Amino acid sequence: MHILVIGDRFMTNKILKDAVEERFRGSGISLQYTFLQDEWPVENLMANDEVYEFCGSDLDILPHAGEADAILTHSGCITKKVIDAAPNLKIISLARGGPVNVNGKAAADRNIPVTYAPGRNSGAVAEFAVGLILAHTRKIAQSHYFLRHRQEWRGDFYAAEFVSREIGGSTVGIVGFGTIGKKVAKILNAFGAEILIYDPYITKESQKEHPEFQFLPLDQVLQRSDILSLHSRYTSETEKMIGERELGLMKQSAVLINSARGQLVDHDALYLALMQGIISGAALDVFEAEPPGSESKLYTLENVTVTPHLGGASVEAAEIGAKIAADELYRYLVEHEEPRYWYNK
Repeated sequence: MHILVIGDRFMTNKILKDAVEERFRGSGISLQYTFLQDEWPVENLMANDEVYEFCGSDLDILPHAGEADAILTHSGCITKKVIDAAPNLKIISLARGGPVNVNGKAAADRNIPVTYAPGRNSGAVAEFAVGLILAHTRKIAQSHYFLRHRQEWRGDFYAAEFVSREIGGSTVGIVGFGTIGKKVAKILNAFGAEILIYDPYITKESQKEHPEFQFLPLDQVLQRSDILSLHSRYTSETEKMIGERELGLMKQSAVLINSARGQLVDHDALYLALMQGIISGAALDVFEAEPPGSESKLYTLENVTVTPHLGGASVEAAEIGAKIAADELYRYLVEHEEPRYWYNK
């Protein structure tokens, strides 16, 4: 069996191969590999007319696709050209949660499953979201900047007008109660926060499983939250779900946290809300464009904490993603069962 492995600088070829070797151990199947590597995250993700959030070029993959029984990748550009150039291809397995870098229709036209790894970085993102909350509200990032880079001792941050509430004394709104949102809610509940949840897809039965949380309409969550943390998936329905109207409903002292997708927020409206004091601040790990252009207005604001989309960056996230992807290969190619996470079925 020949596997074309396309790793990157986060999900390395070694991590992917080790996961495959572990899963196929004892199967009696002889494995051959072709290894390619793109440069994400050192190089930025791109988009074309077919796929997006990929790195590298499909033209670099084409010469190596012909022998592949399976393609295993994280951020490789898997277009129709690549699929058409692989006559033996049986499955495309991704070690990421969103299979947007593969032309799923072109694969489906040849009955080739495209699999993905949902929740593989949920622990990493949940921890990071809580870290953003602490870094911003307790002025960790801001005071580090002043002390480390300007040698300014900002003792005034201890003054009453600058100090914030502890998480345990705050009401936190969670928008999106999927795997990540649930983990964030659980962590913040342990701090002692009051947790409000908005997710229109959560059934009444599922809500009953979490009596410690309040499930409310979005407007009520916006109005009551001291901290609003976004964890919704980006879709046409959720695009710019937080705009001028929604920001206007929030408390003047409230903070917006976004570690999900930049497209969930109208960034022009957010800039005005931050500049005009409609809300107190924001902590962002994601943006409408990544990286933001040099002209981004967010760079002019002091009440924003920003990080370069690092939420999912952990050792465990890479290992879990590779394991799920290898499991899907084994399940389909050896056990001849349907993949668990079949994107283009």
